[in-house]
Amino acid sequence: MAFRITTNRAVIGAFIGDVQRAADTDKEALGFIPASAYPEALRKGEITLVLKDHAQGPIYAGHIWISGVYPHARVVQLFVLPEFRGEKLSTRLLRSAIQTAEAGGYLTIKANVAADLPANQVYGHHGFEIARTRPGGRTRNRQINVRVKSLATPTLFNYRPTSSLTVADMEAGPETQPLYLMDLNVFFDATRKRRTTEAAEKILAAALSSGVRLAVTTEFVKELQRTAIGKNDPVLSFAKQLPAVSGPSREEIDSLATRLSAIVFPERAREARLSINDLSDLKHLAEAILVGAAGFVTGEHAIVRAHSALRQQHHLSVWSTEDFATFVTPEFEELSPDGEGEHDLSFKESALTEEAQTFLATHGVSAMMITAFTRRDAADKRFRYVAARESTALVAFLAYRSATSPNDKARLLLVADPRHPATSTAADFLIEHAVRASVLSRPSRIELPHVSGQSATRRSAVANGFLASGQAEDKSLRKISIGTVITPSGWLSLRSRVESSTGLMLPETCPPFENDEQEMPIALEGKNASVSLADLETMMAPSLFFLPGRPVAVVPIRRVWAEDLVGGNQLSLLPKPEAAFRSRRVYFASVANQHNLVRGRPIIIYESGKRGGSGAAVAVARVSKAEVVPKRQAPEALLRAAVVRGAHLDNLVKGATVLAVWFDNIMRFENPVSFSRMEAFGMDDKTKLVKSHMLNFETAVQILEAGRPNAR
Repeated sequence: MAFRITTNRAVIGAFIGDVQRAADTDKEALGFIPASAYPEALRKGEITLVLKDHAQGPIYAGHIWISGVYPHARVVQLFVLPEFRGEKLSTRLLRSAIQTAEAGGYLTIKANVAADLPANQVYGHHGFEIARTRPGGRTRNRQINVRVKSLATPTLFNYRPTSSLTVADMEAGPETQPLYLMDLNVFFDATRKRRTTEAAEKILAAALSSGVRLAVTTEFVKELQRTAIGKNDPVLSFAKQLPAVSGPSREEIDSLATRLSAIVFPERAREARLSINDLSDLKHLAEAILVGAAGFVTGEHAIVRAHSALRQQHHLSVWSTEDFATFVTPEFEELSPDGEGEHDLSFKESALTEEAQTFLATHGVSAMMITAFTRRDAADKRFRYVAARESTALVAFLAYRSATSPNDKARLLLVADPRHPATSTAADFLIEHAVRASVLSRPSRIELPHVSGQSATRRSAVANGFLASGQAEDKSLRKISIGTVITPSGWLSLRSRVESSTGLMLPETCPPFENDEQEMPIALEGKNASVSLADLETMMAPSLFFLPGRPVAVVPIRRVWAEDLVGGNQLSLLPKPEAAFRSRRVYFASVANQHNLVRGRPIIIYESGKRGGSGAAVAVARVSKAEVVPKRQAPEALLRAAVVRGAHLDNLVKGATVLAVWFDNIMRFENPVSFSRMEAFGMDDKTKLVKSHMLNFETAVQILEAGRPNAR
């Protein structure tokens, strides 16, 4: 019999009724899904069919339905008609889904399978490991195996950095839950009697109980304020309880919205007849992309229909109100409301002791690889070892071999206990520590060999810019790091150094700044690619590209918190908050700063002169995201990643809400730049840097060139 796989939406549309009827025959295994969800899954391109060729035309034989939030896919349904079982169609469908997810740069694919179902054998055969088990429904009192398969890691051609982890991931860190933005239609669905009111109420209830990270844009609240009924409008009061993201500039939003119009409203955009509502929808969508949201929940059908293009081009998952309520909120209901406690980690230079070798071997490292990372004698200075412990327990171990020549590459071996709750934090710190050590003198190439069973360290590596080669037989990861700031005057010189040290070719001339999503053409090993400015900085972190005209802010921080936020390459024996061990750290600021501290914005960190501070610019960094949250209801996971908390937070920021700002690409200044010297360079701030302040681009460059930031 001839069977074929198809992802063609027009073909699948003719069989969508067969898909629903087939799924309804096995609700015990596939669960109950409302009929309205199937056409929406079709519009989003989430269903793949297997068809049997027949003389009268093809007939339905089975399907797989893949949903999820980038970069983690999820099998919603896998079904083959009983009469066609034994033809290995489940294998073909799974392979197709895995290949599609890998081509899109996804990191994992997950399936929830009842422990008593034979489907476990199929998933197990294809490498879906049991990450954990959880209770199923009360009716059958069964156990559910949460099976996860790690996919081929993103390459240069599908790279899109993310710090979001699966919501049910045991090894997840402070950014466990992805951030979703919603538009006004969803909010009105919940506050007015409409067809989707029940679904919208379920979403908002999950958000207000911290079951899902749902936020709105600042423009969202402004629109409600314009239409509010009196000062005590209950609808507006309700909306203000939701976190709000810190908005990009109007120019950046408008620029991206114009590009998105051809994707969402192609005919109307082509004929220049976009309505006011169309333009508003596009701006909300553009802001969701610019702030790095994982998903956008909307009542606008045109945006839902554009899901595939938005996911492929901007890695933004789009959900309708009903779709989000049906398929996403159950994921969050699986979580413990308290989560893991804070970890008391310590990091210390070590030796490759017998304990360390046993730890490495226990977690899958071969004797040959251990030998490759072993010093030849006491005088061999190429190797360094760092142990991560919680109390006396060894959580992770890093072996690092430095490059011995300009054309050589550094190598690092990182192994962590996959069952320890501190694994994510330990791996994140050790990877960043090794990367920074490799770029102290020049741009560097770093290689991380593959070790089976180390999916947590692999995910941390990808989040820090490591890429796969794209060759199936080579599972090692590679990274290129610059370790400094590139300014227009230093472009040609540093471009030459990057090419000679790593082989990566940047554009011949320094391009002007447009927005964080502007495409940057690059070439590596004879292959050309184009990645966004934001992605390129993450891929080559620590690095920042100060393109002409790029907005730059200066942010004052008190000395007591500056060290934990800025960090450094030296290991400290003193106790530190967990935030100090993460490559992305959180600082809380007044909501008044939300237009200066937006995602993608380079910032110069100024250590206040109060209470013994230096009164000088001490580092440069990038805002990886920012959102407004209620101070009293800030999630514990967010507080764990912050250098300010508790009573200190109350003293630092007045008011009921606070701006949570995530920083990455942090680089310290070799030469701190005093306030008076910053003024000499043209900084004009009447408040004497009491709050954040936007800098003239030329002034910012002079401060950077005087400070000489690097990855030390």
